[in-house]
Amino acid sequence: MLRLGPPRLSFVIPAWNQERFLAASVGSALSQTVHAIEVIVVNDASTDATALILEAIDDPRLVVLRSETNLGPGGARNLGMEAAQASIVAFLDADDVAAPERAERQLAFFDGHPDHVLVGSAYGVVDEKDNVLGVERPALLEDAELRFSSLFLSPVHLTSSAIRADVARRKAIVFPTDSKIVEDYRFVSSLIRHGKVANLQDVLTYYRRHDAMTSRLFEQQGWQGFAEASAANIRALGVECDGPLAARLAQAHLAKLRGLETDPLLEQLYDTLKALHASQEAP
Repeated sequence: MLRLGPPRLSFVIPAWNQERFLAASVGSALSQTVHAIEVIVVNDASTDATALILEAIDDPRLVVLRSETNLGPGGARNLGMEAAQASIVAFLDADDVAAPERAERQLAFFDGHPDHVLVGSAYGVVDEKDNVLGVERPALLEDAELRFSSLFLSPVHLTSSAIRADVARRKAIVFPTDSKIVEDYRFVSSLIRHGKVANLQDVLTYYRRHDAMTSRLFEQQGWQGFAEASAANIRALGVECDGPLAARLAQAHLAKLRGLETDPLLEQLYDTLKALHASQEAP
């Protein structure tokens, strides 16, 4: 297959010892309904058959980068973004699968929304044998509600998301490399200061749950790192906040989304914070 002109979208896939699922992940990115793409796989010092699997894929749109030291997912994505030729970058993990129309849908969204820098989507959840376990649809879709929600949690599922990489480059926004747990949340929080964010209801990625996934590490280590990142976002509004308080506010936020009641004093603080955020976001 010959590439026709420069790519319109670059997939960035960090890969560390994912030989079981890597071929399916890369294959899904190369099988998009839009052909003007490139797929950048960052072999993050893998010690399994990752290199051999990538060598066996015969497609000029595949770009393989190798790091001799393990950078972690954030550092590997930074390396991929730096090499990306397209102005739009879509993130995918080496154990996940992109729906065939993902690039087409996200490119169409950016074409119609030049003020947006980030778009996520719904995603399916599959197990190790590709059985679909369910679908996670975003509770929030529009910029204003997503922007407030980002004080407490990521407004998008990163590996079903695409960004304007040209904006990230211009603003020197990269994934922090001091944590392998919340680097995506911190990256997204920085990026959406420079444009709008939205979610699509389309299922554009299939997210795999299995024993070796980094999300298990997140569950084991708890919410401490996430709460600290949330507290930093809240402090940026001029409100004193530490990790434990941010965690309680995040719980109140989730309760609100689900229509549940929360502690009255916590709800009052939450509502005050929401009003303050709205006043600072107003043009």
